[in-house]
Amino acid sequence: KVAIISTGDELRLPGESLEKGEIYESNTFGLSGLVSWLGHEPVRFPSVVDNLEQLRETLNSASKTCDVIITSGGVSMGDRDFVRKIMESEGNIDFWRIKVRPGSPPLFGTWKETPIFGLPGNPVSSHVVFRVLCGPWFRAQTNSTQPIETKIKVKLDQDIKTVPGFITLRRIHLFDNGHEILATTKHHQGSGNIASIALGEALTLLGPNDTGNKGDFCDALIL
Repeated sequence: KVAIISTGDELRLPGESLEKGEIYESNTFGLSGLVSWLGHEPVRFPSVVDNLEQLRETLNSASKTCDVIITSGGVSMGDRDFVRKIMESEGNIDFWRIKVRPGSPPLFGTWKETPIFGLPGNPVSSHVVFRVLCGPWFRAQTNSTQPIETKIKVKLDQDIKTVPGFITLRRIHLFDNGHEILATTKHHQGSGNIASIALGEALTLLGPNDTGNKGDFCDALIL
């Protein structure tokens, strides 16, 4: 069983009315689908507000009833990033931050001896980090090779902005021109734009030294 917990004062369930500064909570639904896709049982917990005591109680409950914990939100550098804070003071962090864009602030460690992934709160970031970080970990833990990630070689049909030293994970559309597979971006690439994941066909795997220039070839991960 995999506990899935979203954090943040601004979160509301789909269908509820929104006030200024509030957003719909979508990550537990998307992450549940990814966990099920890997063959595991997701357990969605109610969203946790930015309160250390409530977060502690929820993590304790999750560690007693589930084998793995996945949180979203609260792992960056802000004053109200409570997942990172409580893990620093009461948990065990094996690593924090990875060099990928989007999705650089995730953490991994243990809470009461239960493995925990702290994913970013933005929907796109949480999805892509799950695909490149959590998915391989789950398969390694269960000695499973299914589902096998499909990687292909694509040719960039436009310039794609990269950040030196980081792996760039852009959501792309694919077109086979009969000679090679061309990759383009069609949607706003902001990490809060769910459409770029829902309608995208693959992720670029542009390496730390890749330029992302039109005409370059790179690996892509099929979504």
